[in-house]
Amino acid sequence: MAKSDWYIYWICAVASLANIFQGFDSGIYSIIISDKKFGAYFHLSSAREGVVASMISLGNVIGNLFVSWWFIWYVGRRFAFVHGTIILLVGVALQAGARDFAMIVVGRIVAGIGTAIIGTNLAAYQAEVSSPQIRGRVVSFVQLSYQVGVLVAYCVGLGTVKISGNNSWRVATALQVVPGVVLIAASFTIPESPRWLIERHPEKPEAALRELARIRRLPVDNDGVKHEYAELVAARDYRLENEKRQTWSSFLRSFPVWKRIAYGMTTMALGQLCGVGALMIYGILIFEGLGFSSGTMSLLLNVVSGVLCLAATGITTGGVDKWGRRITLLAGSATMILSYVIIGALSDAYPTATNFNRGAAIACVVFIYVIMMAYSGAMGPVAWIYASEIFPTHLRDKGVNVSQAGQQITTLWINQAWPVMFGNVGHNAYWILVSINLLGFIVVFFFWPETKGISLEHMDRLFGEVDKVEAQIRARGLSMVEDVLHGDEEKGTTVLQENVDRK
Repeated sequence: MAKSDWYIYWICAVASLANIFQGFDSGIYSIIISDKKFGAYFHLSSAREGVVASMISLGNVIGNLFVSWWFIWYVGRRFAFVHGTIILLVGVALQAGARDFAMIVVGRIVAGIGTAIIGTNLAAYQAEVSSPQIRGRVVSFVQLSYQVGVLVAYCVGLGTVKISGNNSWRVATALQVVPGVVLIAASFTIPESPRWLIERHPEKPEAALRELARIRRLPVDNDGVKHEYAELVAARDYRLENEKRQTWSSFLRSFPVWKRIAYGMTTMALGQLCGVGALMIYGILIFEGLGFSSGTMSLLLNVVSGVLCLAATGITTGGVDKWGRRITLLAGSATMILSYVIIGALSDAYPTATNFNRGAAIACVVFIYVIMMAYSGAMGPVAWIYASEIFPTHLRDKGVNVSQAGQQITTLWINQAWPVMFGNVGHNAYWILVSINLLGFIVVFFFWPETKGISLEHMDRLFGEVDKVEAQIRARGLSMVEDVLHGDEEKGTTVLQENVDRK
């Protein structure tokens, strides 16, 4: 393994502290919502449970569409982590100190805005600092860190539920401060994305070249570094010379952009429409509904699911750059379809209320684990990989955020609707999820292109667009891409104002 690969793994692992927040929140709130002390304090009905569970997704949507992209573009990939974490910690403080239902709702929304900033920034940052050969593996850290957060939350929950009174859920919520402080400190130790520097600060080409060399662990005059840097410059120059300035209005009017948004949003949304978000947030309640009424037993079952999901994500992290994105999505989707069919059939044959069967209940728990593992090893990581790599650098901040907005809108709906839907249709909800997952399998099988091993600067050709690097070489009559570096400083000065004003 190249020395630079180890360094990329390290800086991306440090940055991945960002997504431990969201994983911890999902895990800890599956425990908090099932806590009778929490329910009694806020007078929770099924509808109110859905509100508490889903408001962080509403905050994510607000953050994705109106806040996150601004921080990622204007502040930079590195320091967006700091600002997003500060906003998140404000939300955590509101939740931990909540005195009424409105305060917990506001805290969840504010925390959601913070996680939107750090979550989408994490995927963009990891994609931009990685080489094509390990990009899928590195961006999988988004899901891997999420699963670490979930598992930590489940283990913390085993201890905090024993705390007397309302301090049990207050302490569990407040513990999110720990990774937050660590992330803020760590953000000052990682390099900035050279791709962001090329686009945002073209008047300082030496800064982008220096950061690229730092990430690759090579001197700035290394041939490989110069070649990669030249491709970044060529792609930027072609865009500036041949394409309109990218404002929100032009972004939303562009068919090629909408085509990529469709891929990004659909991949993200399918990851939530598969139903795993509801299984995670309401896991304890579902286990209790299957006959495992002991609070400690339900918590332990959650811990087991956390370990298995982390293992599944780890396997995918090691193999997704070999298998590819498509085959991973299809395998995960097929596994979930089969598992939901089995759970639905067993639930039909052995209803818990009238014909409880211990063996059937255990089998249902096993296949719920299989579904969670299939998501954690397929839909979860690949959705982030796909959304982070299909957009060009100057659109990645908007593209990833709009894509994740699709995921969070879906999550908002699922988490809000699940308690009511399950209360009305019972285990027939699993058959609805069979249909949704089958549709997702068909869509991916027939329409999704493979992005494995393709440089971000050459991704355009997958979507029927001009390869900007090759087009720029031809347009200038150059023999090799490194020749675009001649006069780059002058080029940077003339395009500075366009980049500053484009948003």
